[in-house]
Amino acid sequence: TMLSWSILFLLTSGSYCLGSNSDGPWEAGPYEPKHKFYNRFLINGLDHELDVWVPDGPGTFPVVYFLGGLGGIIPGIAYDTVMKRIASHGYIVMDPWVILSNPTNNYQAEWLVGVQEWVEDNLEGKLHGDGFNAEMHMDNDNVFLMGHSAGSHVIVEYLKHHCNKVKGQVLFSPVDGFDPFGLVDMFAITPGEYLNYETPSLVIMTGLDNTPGSNIIGGLTPSCAPDELSNTRFYNAMPGNTWLINATAYGHGDCLDELYYDAMTLIHFCGTNKDEDRVTYRSYISGEIVSFMNAILYGNCDELMYIEDPTMMTVDATVMKKESTTGSGWECGMPAYCNWREDPYP
Repeated sequence: TMLSWSILFLLTSGSYCLGSNSDGPWEAGPYEPKHKFYNRFLINGLDHELDVWVPDGPGTFPVVYFLGGLGGIIPGIAYDTVMKRIASHGYIVMDPWVILSNPTNNYQAEWLVGVQEWVEDNLEGKLHGDGFNAEMHMDNDNVFLMGHSAGSHVIVEYLKHHCNKVKGQVLFSPVDGFDPFGLVDMFAITPGEYLNYETPSLVIMTGLDNTPGSNIIGGLTPSCAPDELSNTRFYNAMPGNTWLINATAYGHGDCLDELYYDAMTLIHFCGTNKDEDRVTYRSYISGEIVSFMNAILYGNCDELMYIEDPTMMTVDATVMKKESTTGSGWECGMPAYCNWREDPYP
């Protein structure tokens, strides 16, 4: 099986708090993050709403394209706390989203190519015109793709067709398919088969991903991230260096800001434990993502301890890691990359 390629660190630890250690990734970074929303109806050539979080200071910053839950239809502001924290560490984060779309076109992900073209041609100038630091520049040659829940399905589908300038991907609580029952045949991954692209990958899951938000229809109630459609399904399909971290006490939507989290719990949409500290969890999520990107892009290999060693994390967690199966021989400190081929890796 593909898991035979894995180097597994099934490590469990108690909670460990870094407290006021400003060197840890859980704290805010050196930049003041600012948020800007662009309405697609008011901007020629932009066919999605666009939330942007920017480190408001001088520098040239890598860019992150993020797609939220339900295939990227949840407004970006629902993730404001996590995205601001990431931006404070020197990354420009963008979330293109649209509430109404053709599901087939949405999940095929080609629309993201058009959004990227608009961003590269227009966004920096618009940000400067809207009062952002004039010495802030976008590094569109160093790109990370990131998704939450079914937004990760769209990210994977995009990468199946082109790497473009991607240097890595982050998928938290990723879900494949179109519906939680798996009834509609619209999947990005074929179980037992590697994908046709290789890039360093971080998968972040939660222990309650597979827990339904209610039992209204008994055992038939689906969870937001059924085991057979989520998390390890993605981890197993990645042919490149991949890390998987499980925040065992948390739920599928605990990364959302409180207003959206409250709406999720009101309709019993996803399983959660309301007693857990979600403020800590959101800083943990952003810290894991920043540590991964810093290690992959800048070769800050000492930051790998924050995604490999549960005793360095601020929540209870288990970790798995596997090396590349393609023969690329990539290690931290080597140039970040994305390799694409026509057929799945063997």
